[in-house]
Amino acid sequence: MKRTFTLKAIFLLLLVTSSFYLKAQNLETNPIKRDTTKEEFIKPRTVFLEVGGPGLALTLNYDTRFGNNRDKFGYRVGAGYYNTGANWVASIPLQINYLAPLGHEGGSSFAEFGAGTTFVRSQGSNKGTFFEFDNITGFIGTATIGYRFQQDNGGINFRIAFVPVLYDDGVIAEGGISIGYTF
Repeated sequence: MKRTFTLKAIFLLLLVTSSFYLKAQNLETNPIKRDTTKEEFIKPRTVFLEVGGPGLALTLNYDTRFGNNRDKFGYRVGAGYYNTGANWVASIPLQINYLAPLGHEGGSSFAEFGAGTTFVRSQGSNKGTFFEFDNITGFIGTATIGYRFQQDNGGINFRIAFVPVLYDDGVIAEGGISIGYTF
């Protein structure tokens, strides 16, 4: 047992060490012939606070693109919580989304389409003053059809969306609105 653990530890150490060595190698044959006119692009990352939407309540979310584009495919992940005293809900929304530019190239307006799931844990009571939640623990399906304003150089981000929520008893038509910051 001890010998197997030692062999695994040595193998892991060699693996980690070799990955550092491979990252340090320069694969360019002639480093002087670099193209310095190519502009480096940093994909936008957005943090936003959302009311409603796939998180069902008040959520803090992170969104980014898969590639080095301002549009196309990306993902969002968040965490939310809302409490009215007798009722509370906690949620973790996860979605894959697609941004399609509206208007001219390089604009700030996008149509947003997304699909995913949200983990929900809620506890409800009929004594709620404003909201009443069911007692639920599990996953629900979500989709997003909306509008996003996101400047190309970062800054304030605004989103508004129609969000159908699919669960055991059918479909609920929800909405969501958010404001955040793109960097």
